[in-house]
Amino acid sequence: MTSILLTCLIFSVNIYPQNVFFDPYTIIPPLGNIKSIAASTLDIFAVSDNNLLVFDKNNLSLKRTYVFDSPINLIAYDQWFDDVWITGTNEIIRLSLGSGISRQYQINEHINAVGIALDYIYLDAGIKYQLNRTTGETKLMGTFPNGIKWYRSTSENDIRKYPMLNPYYYSDDLEESQLPFFQYPVTSLCDDGIILYVGTQGYGLLRYNKVSWQKERVIYGPLDRRVRKVQKFGDDQYFISPSGISIYTGTSGWRYLRMLGDISNLVTIGDKLMVSIGNRLSYLSGTMLFPIADFDNSVLAVSTDGNNIYIGTAYGMFRVLDGSNEPFEFGPDKYPVNAVYVTEKNVYVGGEVAFYRYEKRTMTWSKVINRGIKDIVEINNEFYLLSTDNQLIKYRDGASDSLSNDTNWVLLPYFNVYDIDTDHEVLYCASYAGVAYYDPKDQLYKVMYNLPRIKFNYVFVADSDLIAVSDQGIYRLPVKYRD
Repeated sequence: MTSILLTCLIFSVNIYPQNVFFDPYTIIPPLGNIKSIAASTLDIFAVSDNNLLVFDKNNLSLKRTYVFDSPINLIAYDQWFDDVWITGTNEIIRLSLGSGISRQYQINEHINAVGIALDYIYLDAGIKYQLNRTTGETKLMGTFPNGIKWYRSTSENDIRKYPMLNPYYYSDDLEESQLPFFQYPVTSLCDDGIILYVGTQGYGLLRYNKVSWQKERVIYGPLDRRVRKVQKFGDDQYFISPSGISIYTGTSGWRYLRMLGDISNLVTIGDKLMVSIGNRLSYLSGTMLFPIADFDNSVLAVSTDGNNIYIGTAYGMFRVLDGSNEPFEFGPDKYPVNAVYVTEKNVYVGGEVAFYRYEKRTMTWSKVINRGIKDIVEINNEFYLLSTDNQLIKYRDGASDSLSNDTNWVLLPYFNVYDIDTDHEVLYCASYAGVAYYDPKDQLYKVMYNLPRIKFNYVFVADSDLIAVSDQGIYRLPVKYRD
């Protein structure tokens, strides 16, 4: 038999958190495609897209999430060392559950199955391998020995061995989806004696008792990871993404509303929810939409003061009286309106070419800054604006409406900021190199080292947590750990 020493590639695949027991952030996984499931005495492990999810076996609560920055496919549990083995594109990764340390071994073949035995790990990649856990040395084999526990991808034949899963897909209820007949297929199984764990594509994880066929379902995250906005209504947090609205209800977990259209805004008037989809503004009740007004162009921003609804579109701004369905033109020009912020006295508008203020008492408009603005937040009577070229601007209302009065605003020396939000104490900034915050008290811009130094597209404050969204995933950090 030929012996080969495989290279240990410590840094070839990055895994986040890099130290799961000390990094204070957690990662919120979206409902994805569960490709593989394995079980230990205490935990359930699931590969969902590029995430490794660890569930408590007792109550199915999500204990932690690991994110891999390259594709992963198959998971196997090593009961002898309490490790998991995860296959990637050209590697197999050993992750220690006790220490969080990972080691990676290059395999230049697609691995079809992973076998666990007391002395060795066995890999079926068309070519048969025997892998030494300690040294990484492999041997080519003619045949595999007996006594190996194998982990493979679930096939259609595997699924049809369980007729009680017929028709082998799931669908949403009417009250949670505008697509109630859409089919979410079974994608993976783990038979754990009397219990059967079922993975799906987009429907979550299910647990069946094979005697009674009683089932439980866990929705462990939002519909997708492309979260564009987070709003809090009552005790619930609403995550807005292209797939719909994902609602986090604290101890009750997650629920969702799948929508046919791409929601761009969600606001409330009293106890009523309003959403904008395309060029239409509507009230939302369950998954039912009741139109308020249609516009000639896409709705980009919506805000309200309780009496009026202010709508920014791709071609100017409009106002609708609460209870009315008649929009009125409202605004200084016909350029796109990216952001609307309403106070008791004024309406502030971030346009594509300028920043405007409308004074309610005098019913007059002023062009305050001759620069495109896409986001507006307020801290202690000062406004922080994000320009269309990703720079920060600090603005305070002054006595003059003239553009020549430069003392009312200042361009802060921070760039490549993609999104901003505030807890009314500091300004949080999603940037190309992590999340930072600007403290108005000492006027310092501070990097948050308790989050990965990667590009974040959005940042939101949700109760006492920060939600930061990257292309890789959704990260949650308690505000108390920002320093």
